[in-house]
Amino acid sequence: MDIHKSLNMMMKLDFPFFSGRFQSATLWILESVLHPAALVLLGSAFLISLSGCNGGSKSDSPPAQANSGKANPSETSSGDQSASPSESEGSPKKPGQKYVDGIPYDVFFDRPLSVAAENTSPPAMSVTENPTPGNTTPDNKMASNNPPATTPPSQTTPPAATGAQSWENIMKKDALLDQITQLRNTLTANVNSVGSFNRELLAIQIDAATLAALAGVAGQMQDDFTWKPKAPAVRDAASEIAVAAETRGRPSFEIAEKNFLNIVEILNGGTPAELPESNPETVFSDVADRNLLMKKIKIHADWSRTTVSDEATLKSEKEEVMSRAALLRLLGEVVNLNDYVFAEEKDYKTFCQELIDGARQMYEGAEKDDYNLYSTGFELFNKSCNDCHPVYLNN
Repeated sequence: MDIHKSLNMMMKLDFPFFSGRFQSATLWILESVLHPAALVLLGSAFLISLSGCNGGSKSDSPPAQANSGKANPSETSSGDQSASPSESEGSPKKPGQKYVDGIPYDVFFDRPLSVAAENTSPPAMSVTENPTPGNTTPDNKMASNNPPATTPPSQTTPPAATGAQSWENIMKKDALLDQITQLRNTLTANVNSVGSFNRELLAIQIDAATLAALAGVAGQMQDDFTWKPKAPAVRDAASEIAVAAETRGRPSFEIAEKNFLNIVEILNGGTPAELPESNPETVFSDVADRNLLMKKIKIHADWSRTTVSDEATLKSEKEEVMSRAALLRLLGEVVNLNDYVFAEEKDYKTFCQELIDGARQMYEGAEKDDYNLYSTGFELFNKSCNDCHPVYLNN
């Protein structure tokens, strides 16, 4: 038996709940959703029930034709081959009304597919616990419990100084420690009372910034010494002193005094109470102001210009010249680090390298008692300062 006809017969039964739009919707859902085999079984069940109601008729024709024997010609059309139950009982059709299988067309939903979709639960979707990262695309984003593998960042230790050289090649450990001792002695006199602190604010700033830079270098040296593990603490305390010395008065003095006493205790081999934690890595631009370091360079350059005027004075001041020239070179290397603003500019690099080379020649000239070499180095050093200051001094 044709499934569609069987369903029509089922829907034409005069059941109260099979009327109007509900009949049409039910018909469509049964045809669309149920398996054909299920429809056959369901249709057979209704036909058995129908046979009991109509005296056991086994005709495949719709009930109206079985009872009347023939169809009313006036009611037969290409789309209407059977009469509805209401018509069998004498209910007239409305003029102009469209029918489908004897059922008024207006009982059908306008958009049956949309109605069915809105009332039908979507099929369950399988969830992959660990989707492959490679399957994720901008149009198909998938959450993953396993984040994509990443390469750990490199933990390469930065070079201790500019280029491939180490700090020991610029200044020996003993010379560096001697420079730190000299700064300690100067600060001892200037950070002694509120009065001396207020009088020597600029000198304190310069010496404290220089000490911070040297302590940063000391912490990066390969050679060991007593307080090397606490070099970062000395660096930070010296930086705090330089900041405190920007303002006169007792509150600033007390900050500077506290930090300086911590430095003294560390240099003496002790461990101050409640010592703040310091980062072992040094960012020189954060702890040593470049302008203050340049003022220190100027102080030593002025001393060299006024003191060493011939070979005799070079020999008589040999140790002092070598000490100052070594510090000039070291500070030149520090301000040439990329920590500082402009340090990546070509002109800035050129000026710094001239300063470094000039200071190195000054050191070697004093070491060899060679005034000509010393003088050549000083001229190069002085040229670097004269060329650099108009461009970068006030920037």
